[in-house]
Amino acid sequence: MRNNLFHIWWARFRCWYLNWRYLLVSGLMLAVILGGGLCLLLGSETRKVPLLLADDACSLAEGNDWRQMLKPAELGSWLHDEAFSRLPVATEFEGATANGRRVKVFTTLDPEIQTTLIKLLRRYHPQLGAGVVIDLASGAVEAMASYRHRDEGGKILPREYGNLCLHSPFPAASLFKIVTAYGVLCRKGIDRHTTFPLVGRRHTLYRYQLGLGKSRYRYRPVAVSLEEAFARSVNPIFGKFGIDYFPPPKLMALGEKFAFNRDLGFDLPLERSLLVTPASDFERAETACGFIKSTRISPVHAALLAGAPLLGTALKQPYVVDRVIDAQGVELYSHRPEPAVLQLANAGACRELTAMMRATVRYGTAKKSFRHLKRRRIYRQWDLGGKTGSLDMPGNDHRCEWFAGFARDRKQGCRYAVAVVLVHGEKRTISSSYIAAELMAAELRKKR
Repeated sequence: MRNNLFHIWWARFRCWYLNWRYLLVSGLMLAVILGGGLCLLLGSETRKVPLLLADDACSLAEGNDWRQMLKPAELGSWLHDEAFSRLPVATEFEGATANGRRVKVFTTLDPEIQTTLIKLLRRYHPQLGAGVVIDLASGAVEAMASYRHRDEGGKILPREYGNLCLHSPFPAASLFKIVTAYGVLCRKGIDRHTTFPLVGRRHTLYRYQLGLGKSRYRYRPVAVSLEEAFARSVNPIFGKFGIDYFPPPKLMALGEKFAFNRDLGFDLPLERSLLVTPASDFERAETACGFIKSTRISPVHAALLAGAPLLGTALKQPYVVDRVIDAQGVELYSHRPEPAVLQLANAGACRELTAMMRATVRYGTAKKSFRHLKRRRIYRQWDLGGKTGSLDMPGNDHRCEWFAGFARDRKQGCRYAVAVVLVHGEKRTISSSYIAAELMAAELRKKR
């Protein structure tokens, strides 16, 4: 009989194929085991995993209870208010838990940007000042500092306030136009080029300008685009929006969408921003355009307010504590990125609003403060925008001045939100938008 060469060849091929496959799988499994062991060996000195037990210590924890051995509310006790206004800048702090366990806190502060902010506030010495810089990609706070003039002595705000970035005694002023503009842009048939009639002057707010009364003067209405009204902070047009489009329940719901009267989930104790329900049509107009002292906001919230249109639903929750370890290197807390409370779902309205914020810097109320940046060649690669606002402080005649905006490098892709508030005395030393412009330039230059 003749041998079947085909069967012989096929049998040898199957043997070779099976052995080769088994050897490959075995080699891959060995590589994974060795790689995992090496990673555990290298990371054992600095990071240890806590035992994942529930409160009864008998069963595994469920949900999010197992994630941290420290609660966010405990973190603020180790970061004193003076730590955010002191030079030289420190980014790591030491403390102790309630049971005496020594810990080390690592923050997200950037020494260069934090130093720049503190020096700018000290150089121009307003009565009060506060500033925040947030990396929008992660929510990390890269700078947060406040300033109090040595002659102020608690006359404007009590000294018990401490870090002014975490409090909301400041009237939101025209920053609330960001909220109103987003609500208007969500309506059909309205974009930034839509025009509206303006009666009277731009920065006043009288009843006759809103159609609630008559004037002894005759004014011919002037057509103003929504972009120009936002960039130049035209109060009557935004006040009319409040009367025509936003009854009190809708206005309050819009404010809550922008995190007013809500907790931001910050890892330090942060006072809520306040929005009061308007009691009349005129109060509704005042609230919609920000010409009212009862609407108050903190600098941390103001920075998120400016960065939200740029990111929409991708905005991250802000944080300043990165991680906490004890003396033995056991990790007690590590930040985990979470979506911010402030989420804007209408992408078209966000694009239009972002373009309107750019107009504020290009030809609006912040034009002069950003003029020196426009002379630099690198300015062409930067995307800058924001909103200004100014109003007297509640209970006194000291002027509160705001700038909240965003900065983006078109090539690098990095994005930041900046908020600066200054309270002036009899003389204004510098505008908040100028300090914000310097912070934006320092942040964008650092990343190149």
